[in-house]
Amino acid sequence: MKKRVATRVMGMVLAGVCLLSAAGCSNQPVGAASGGGGSTAAAETQASGGGGKVTIRIGGGPSSSANYTTFAGIGNLITQDHPDYLINTEISTGSQENIRMIQSGTVQFGVAMTDVEEAAFKGTREFEGSPVEICHVMGGYTTMLHVFVPKDSDVNSIGDLKGKKLAVSKGAMAQYYMPILLEAYGLTKDDVQITETALQDICDAVNDGNADFGVHITPFTSSPIADLAATKGIKLLSIDEEHIEKISSENPFFYKSVIPGGTYTGVDGDTVVLGTRNNLICAKSVDDEIVYNVVKSIIEHHDDLADVHPQANQFNKENAVEGALIDIHPGAVKYYKEIGIMN
Repeated sequence: MKKRVATRVMGMVLAGVCLLSAAGCSNQPVGAASGGGGSTAAAETQASGGGGKVTIRIGGGPSSSANYTTFAGIGNLITQDHPDYLINTEISTGSQENIRMIQSGTVQFGVAMTDVEEAAFKGTREFEGSPVEICHVMGGYTTMLHVFVPKDSDVNSIGDLKGKKLAVSKGAMAQYYMPILLEAYGLTKDDVQITETALQDICDAVNDGNADFGVHITPFTSSPIADLAATKGIKLLSIDEEHIEKISSENPFFYKSVIPGGTYTGVDGDTVVLGTRNNLICAKSVDDEIVYNVVKSIIEHHDDLADVHPQANQFNKENAVEGALIDIHPGAVKYYKEIGIMN
């Protein structure tokens, strides 16, 4: 029987350290030759009671979100392989905050969607003029647009947004994805009332009638949305083929995705939506050996990942470098060469 993985990793470290050492990155798509390398100096450790421990902090997502749950569980798997690692998965609002925490040194790893990762690396969009020294570590599951309304709502299309009250998740969703969605339907932010807030508050607002729509981007199954579906009942709104094509052609980090029927209570049919890939990233300065060990543990524990979260096993060798738009950390490159997905 598979060992059930705990969904929260408790590791308050009294003697920890960050994983900072000089390391480069190498942007290598599948099949490309490696053009660089980085140092492999050991991570700093600090003795505590005679034993050295390495602290790893990962920026996850909202509490009970797929990102938080997945990486809390993955952290537990990594510590099984490496007892000298102490791993904390941090609650955050998502991609932007995770990258900001990497930038400030609060965490060393984080989860970020493809477009946010690229913007930070290049110093564009919300990171205009301030590029962040990050590397791609591993690609994973699709994060999907969830637009939901109460089950008894007369709203059946995203085109019905005009004049409505929207509760939209903070970060990239509110700042960048929502304007893209509105523009595709001939609307602007002036046509709706938007409150930017955290996921649980979105669900509470829809439940209490303080919002007509809830809008969040997350892998399925999202626990707060699932709870709302099971208690109040919701409808998930699909995006029609015409708008899928329009949005994805203008924003190639988006692609057509499907939330299968039955994922949420009472939502029996498939919901066609936009999705983008969720990736594990890290500070450029993280030691090669640490990154190597992290990706090795994730891939070698593939069969355990479904116990962490239904989509967690999409952090696998097939998706590891798929669509990577920024430099791949040399510690990850080393392992990917060993298993034959990079030359």
